Amino acid sequence: MRSRCLLLLLVAPALWAEEDFTVYDLLAPDSHKFAILYDVVISKEGSPFYLNPIRKGAKVSDERVIDLATGRPLRFENVEGYLKVIFAQPVPKNGEARFRIYKTYEDAQSYFAKGDELIFDRPFGIRRNVILLPAGFELTGSTVPVMVSTQVDGRIKISMMNDRDDQLPSKITARRLP
Repeated sequence: MRSRCLLLLLVAPALWAEEDFTVYDLLAPDSHKFAILYDVVISKEGSPFYLNPIRKGAKVSDERVIDLATGRPLRFENVEGYLKVIFAQPVPKNGEARFRIYKTYEDAQSYFAKGDELIFDRPFGIRRNVILLPAGFELTGSTVPVMVSTQVDGRIKISMMNDRDDQLPSKITARRLP
C-alpha cells in the first residue's frame, strides 16, 4: 500500500495541466465574509475568456482581475452566476494566460460563528488551497489533512491539497483565543 501511494504522488502532478491556487482570507466570522485571491492558468489555445463560477447563495463584491504577465487589469463581467474574465488576446499556441482574481464572498452557509468558534465548511474544487484564520483564532479541527503554520503577523495559515478529480468536502473549525 505504501508504494502505491508513493506512485500516485509521483504521477499526480502530470494529471493537471492548470496550476490553480486559492487563498481564502477569513474576515470576522460574524460578517460571513472571506476575501479570495485566485490564481488561474489557462493553456487551451484560442481561449478568449475564462468563466469563474460564483457559488450559489454567495454574494460577491470587490472583484478585480490582474494579468500576471503584465500587471495590468483585465476586463470582466458578471454573467448569470459567473465572473467572465476577458483576456487581452486569445491564448496563443503553446502559450498560456495567467491571471489573478480578487473578490470577497459573503456566504453565511459556509462561513459562520457559533459562540467563540468559527466554522468554514466548504468543498474545494481547486487543487492547492490556503485558508488564513482571522487574528486571534487558533485551529481546532479539520476534516482533511492540512499543514499549519503561523504568519509573521501571528495569524494561522492552513494549507491543503485536493488530490481528487472532484470537490473535496472540507470543514475547518477554530476558536477565539482568550
